[in-house]
Amino acid sequence: MTPNLPALAPLTVLDEQGRAVPIGTAWRDAPAVLVWLRHFG
Repeated sequence: MTPNLPALAPLTVLDEQGRAVPIGTAWRDAPAVLVWLRHFG
């Protein structure tokens, strides 16, 4: 399955300071690897 990167780009995540930033900034200047971790419990 190939993710739809243009659809993911405007979604926001929190940076180290707690500010919301568009996730697309991760791969704007260079390739990026995104890892999603889920904590159960």
